[in-house]
Amino acid sequence: MRLKALVFFIFGFIFSGHTQVVNFKNANNSQKKSYQKALQLYRSDQYEKAKISFEKLIKKYPEFIDAQLMLGSIYFDLKEAQKAEIYFNKVLALDKDYNPKVYYTLSLCNYYTQKYDQAYSNLKEFLSREKINHDLIEKGKKNLITFRFADSATRHPVENISYPLANLNSSNSEYLPSLTADGRTIVFTRKINDYNEDLFISYLNDQNQWETPQPIKDLNTTYNEGAPALTPDGNTLVFVSCDRKESYGGCDLFISHKTENGWSAAANFGNKINSPAYETQPCFADNGRVLLFTSNRVGGYGGRDIWMTLKNANNTWITPFNLGPDINTTGDEECPFLHQDGITLFFSSDGHPGMGKKDIFMSKMKTFTTWTIPQNIGYPINSPLDESSFVAYSNGKKALMASDKSFVGIYKSEDLKKLNLDLYEFDIPNFVQPTLSCFLKFKVVDSKTKNPISANVAIYRVKDKKVFFSDQLNATGIKQISLPGDDEYFINITHPNYYLYSDNFQCNSNGRFNILTQEYNLISAQITEVPIVLKNVLFEVNSADLKEESYFELTKLLSFLKEKKDYNVQIIGHTDNQGSHETNLILSGKRADRVLNYLVQNGIAKERITSIGKGETESVSSNDSERGRSLNRRTEFILKQTK
Repeated sequence: MRLKALVFFIFGFIFSGHTQVVNFKNANNSQKKSYQKALQLYRSDQYEKAKISFEKLIKKYPEFIDAQLMLGSIYFDLKEAQKAEIYFNKVLALDKDYNPKVYYTLSLCNYYTQKYDQAYSNLKEFLSREKINHDLIEKGKKNLITFRFADSATRHPVENISYPLANLNSSNSEYLPSLTADGRTIVFTRKINDYNEDLFISYLNDQNQWETPQPIKDLNTTYNEGAPALTPDGNTLVFVSCDRKESYGGCDLFISHKTENGWSAAANFGNKINSPAYETQPCFADNGRVLLFTSNRVGGYGGRDIWMTLKNANNTWITPFNLGPDINTTGDEECPFLHQDGITLFFSSDGHPGMGKKDIFMSKMKTFTTWTIPQNIGYPINSPLDESSFVAYSNGKKALMASDKSFVGIYKSEDLKKLNLDLYEFDIPNFVQPTLSCFLKFKVVDSKTKNPISANVAIYRVKDKKVFFSDQLNATGIKQISLPGDDEYFINITHPNYYLYSDNFQCNSNGRFNILTQEYNLISAQITEVPIVLKNVLFEVNSADLKEESYFELTKLLSFLKEKKDYNVQIIGHTDNQGSHETNLILSGKRADRVLNYLVQNGIAKERITSIGKGETESVSSNDSERGRSLNRRTEFILKQTK
């Protein structure tokens, strides 16, 4: 776990009283003697006396360039960039060719004081002049990218209105939050004192206000606990703890599950996920079947990288793999957040072009290890400080991050002691917004008794035929999942003792974030000769040709009938009232036959199946609207027990 930190002096000492080579240009013996005395004061850490001595020397000999340079160097070493700028500019005014390193150090001062155009200009001047110090030249080339980006970003700021999260922040630091998909539960890290971190949880009440955060006593210990990751349904929590006796490395991932009595005892995630290195900052995606985290383990690209692991069908996790060089660099990549849309990744990095330290970036997934070029989400969201702790809401419009808004302007090392991070909510810039998502809460019950059913549920996205969720429910029959929005989905529910159930729904119709709540009532398979609608078996207009998406449901029906070997089945086709009665009877019959043929071709004995078309004769809704007509255009099946 890593706080947003500020290290003012990020590029190394360039000029200091201990290393400077003095040329004593145009200096007499008296000046040289005074200079050496002042230099000795500095070397003995008597900074104030050294400054006074150099200031007196400059006042008496204003063209003594070495004294001007040394006084600028002292202020630079003391991280007083504004004053250092004054004296470095005086050096260049006296002799612009005196030492090319003056341009380098002046560019750093410009950067610290947020004069990014001057920083870029002076660094370019240094690179055009310096021919010997290759290490400094390489640093300069890297910094030139930073200064150019910072200059451009500050000239074209993104809209940024942020609000502190009322009731969550305190006089301590809060950071690294995690949200459930419905945005109504938050878990975050709070720094209790200078060395201890604990997990806190809060809930959004009916007035849309966060309740007073409470420590998670089931999980907090005398060790550090932080960097939590909740599954979208809020039932599983992974977090980081360091230096425990059961750890495989310095900091490991631990997992806990929500129970009726609180949180289960935390368990180490195991040596397939954890390593002798450093694992931290986990993030769940794909309804808990994908886990991303940060690690400096062997096999990375340098520093800390982002890694991913996937849950198998048997609910075990595969060996983690690196996200690849599109995301990871020779620097540090941290705080991954993969949005509920399944493709939009936000992360922090100091290896991609940014404002100077860690910025927040966005990239879109092509495959698990190939991504689009990361985009910096812009200034002033990103700043010369470290930015991290980014978590977006399901609606794709707003996000949370940790920040200390008091840190603006010039930064000094003593400010680190006053650093206090709070959680802020802000609008995500349009050009990096993820897709809206929806949150589906459902319960599967017996249609008569209303008792919960631990059924198998599969949810299928129509446009790309991707299965977004497939699992067996627990004894409560309840599940909460997030899904990428603005899409149509099919849901199929199966259980050996019940009829196949199917439905379809639209996420985020009208472009709004939806929380869909549904109860699905399953009919006992002991009840025979009741028509069951196959809602997701669809045909082309005025045709008996099946739409491609229908096969997802037909495979479920096929499996169901193979289990019900003691039953025969009748397939029934229906139409709306558009067209003539005779045409509709023929069309509905052909559609029923098409389903029958599919089942026979895939292993159901022909003698078990019959089909019939009823046209418009058994409407279940009014034909006066398209919605009603769509309900009337349906395919049903009826089970009949063999004698």
